[in-house]
Amino acid sequence: MAALGRTRSRRTNSVLRPFALLFAISLLLLVFRSASVIESAATIGTQVLVPVQRALAQAGVTTSRFFQAIGEVDSVRAENADLRAANDRLTLENARLAEAAIAAQQGAKLEAAQRALPYKTVTAPVIARDPSGVLKTIVIGAGTDQGVRVDEVVLSEQGVVGRVSEAGSNYAKVLLITDSASSVSALVQTNRASGIVRGQYGDTLVMEWILQSDPVKPGDVIVTAGLGLGTELRSLYPKGLVIGTVVDVTKAEVSAYQRAVVAPAVDLRKLENVLVIVTDPSK
Repeated sequence: MAALGRTRSRRTNSVLRPFALLFAISLLLLVFRSASVIESAATIGTQVLVPVQRALAQAGVTTSRFFQAIGEVDSVRAENADLRAANDRLTLENARLAEAAIAAQQGAKLEAAQRALPYKTVTAPVIARDPSGVLKTIVIGAGTDQGVRVDEVVLSEQGVVGRVSEAGSNYAKVLLITDSASSVSALVQTNRASGIVRGQYGDTLVMEWILQSDPVKPGDVIVTAGLGLGTELRSLYPKGLVIGTVVDVTKAEVSAYQRAVVAPAVDLRKLENVLVIVTDPSK
């Protein structure tokens, strides 16, 4: 029992000792609160704490500004993304409008040529071509359903393109005038000198069998003669269609004749729409 009493006494002392110490310190502070030592210590403490408080305040401001800047950067990024999206939409819209304007111009030119021709024609878009230029053919988006048949002549608003070599129900293959298998009877428009225009390798034509006595010079326009060749009873090509322009003249192997290099009137690599002269099969 005595040991138990001593243990309780120690615990009570250990609990009361801190409170007694705090009470003594508080009492001293109350007694000496107006003393110069205490005031000096308070002043020094304040002076020491002010920079710390200032630094803490500045750190708080800096941290606030940092997070504010992050928010502003995110906002700017979002605005930039919106602006880029709007710019992309405007670019696409401008491209669409530009294409629509070009298509309208091409359509107007083709329609004017269609009205000027004394033949029945149908319009057709070019839907396929050989990009290498090795195959001198194109495919157009009109066929027998639209009245297109083999050997009908194909034109643009600038001049002769070629003739239909194959026709399906909704498409036709066109043999270009620049193909080596193409031959057209032709005239020099100014002096009516005659010859035969053939395709050759490359994008140019050659007009052969021109008499040496016929003056032919660069710049002369070559047109279809409307005459049949070989066993043809009549030419596939009506008379007066523009073929191209002379760019060079040389002597032929047969001394009585000369030959002219002709640039096609139609830029066949950039052709997008054509006219097909449709004929009545009963005639």
